[in-house]
Amino acid sequence: MTVIPALDMRAISKSFPGVRALDGVDFDCHAGEVHALCGENGAGKSTLMKILGAVYRPDSGQLRIGGEIADFKHPREARAAGISIVHQELSLMPFRTVAENVFAGQEPTRHGILDRKRMEQRTEELLRRLGSTISSSTQVSTLSIAEQQLVEIAKALLLDATVLVMDEPTAALDDCDARVLLRLVEKLRAEGVAIVYISHRMPEVMAIADRVTVLKDGRKIWTKARREVEVDAIVTAMVGRDITEFFPAAGHSGPGDVLLEILRGSNAMLRDIDLRMRAGEIVGVAGLEDSGKAALAQAIFGDDPLTEGSISVEGRVVSVKSPRQAIAAGIGYLPGDRKREGLVLRQSVRDNALLTLQGMAHVFSRPHRRGLTQAETDLALKTMDVRAGDYGQEIGTLSGGNQQKTIISRWLAQAPKVLIFTEPTRGIDVAAKASIYETMRRLADSGRAIVMISSDLPEVVGVSDRIVVMHQGRISGELDRGASEEAVMALALGITEPNWREETIA
Repeated sequence: MTVIPALDMRAISKSFPGVRALDGVDFDCHAGEVHALCGENGAGKSTLMKILGAVYRPDSGQLRIGGEIADFKHPREARAAGISIVHQELSLMPFRTVAENVFAGQEPTRHGILDRKRMEQRTEELLRRLGSTISSSTQVSTLSIAEQQLVEIAKALLLDATVLVMDEPTAALDDCDARVLLRLVEKLRAEGVAIVYISHRMPEVMAIADRVTVLKDGRKIWTKARREVEVDAIVTAMVGRDITEFFPAAGHSGPGDVLLEILRGSNAMLRDIDLRMRAGEIVGVAGLEDSGKAALAQAIFGDDPLTEGSISVEGRVVSVKSPRQAIAAGIGYLPGDRKREGLVLRQSVRDNALLTLQGMAHVFSRPHRRGLTQAETDLALKTMDVRAGDYGQEIGTLSGGNQQKTIISRWLAQAPKVLIFTEPTRGIDVAAKASIYETMRRLADSGRAIVMISSDLPEVVGVSDRIVVMHQGRISGELDRGASEEAVMALALGITEPNWREETIA
């Protein structure tokens, strides 16, 4: 007996000016299945899901939902048919309540008046179904990223979704919160929801997927049962080649002079931070979601400055009360949320590469005051292997990896001594990750100090020369290169005794 898929996309093709985004792609997903969709940025994953959600219409091909042909002309028609998409970039209204966000655009009324009680009751039901204790009346801005992700999923379930698309759902989560979300995915699968799971985190794919489909350059490479493939095979299919050295080797020479020093640094989120960064080293900073690792990056860059203690750059105490002062002192910053904090999406790739240089021209030396010529800017972008049809095109049209590399090229024009990389590979594909790791290694080898704040434990362990672990606003310990993920997690949980047991983590 043939089982009808909950979702069935056949021979889907889509072109944009000069680009064949999808070329005859087949994809399906059954009720009670997690089907992982993998591929580099630009492989066609987002285009395929936007066709499913009726953001785009295909040039050719056929879509069936529950065996019935669907020809959606508007996203609301897709939602009405049971299609819900949880996007990587959260779309919540921060100063509204959880209930108001869940019901946004579909608020119930009673006698012509907003039925707030019904909204809150239904929201509570959805949140309990997800195993959450969040109150429906809580303002979203007070929630952690992990809790906001649950609110997004509750929004999707409000429509009784039969097909749920999750696009990089753990990209902004630490390891513990990611495990909680994966257990939720298993729960929804057991309830019969068809789940399309898009992720660049291979351990998650191997842990949660029933089947895996790989796209490359708009074409489907293969679909296989997850138990029949290994991570190496998935990565090779995605990038078209073996990545034998995913993480770069250690630096060519040992650490040099101290470039950044924090002594007794404190603010509302941090306590008694003592940290030294030396030329030539990459220091990874790990910790749980509210451990203080993000606050440390913001303090060093002056976005949420220290209220006690001191910061020195190259042996000189500097005042870092704002990002401008940090930049002037020789500190560069790659933000964790590139689209909201690092880019002007409607401006060109070239303009984004020049943003900081133009904004700080009065601070830099005379050669920089004139700015860079178009040729010099384009050379910096090419050096970073930023791939675009034209550097004059809007940066919002580029893949996440190319956007990230554009921000890095912005800092290369200024040669800061200290660079802070916050979640440097969040939401980008494995090939772009390897490229950014090599860039970080090259920058460190050139005599810079790199601070890498990351929620990705394999990344922290694989890239860092030294690992600093945060817990409750303090540095709970330091580990050498090559430390185990278990050792990092122990310190992240506040277990500092040398004879900690691995069972404590589980």
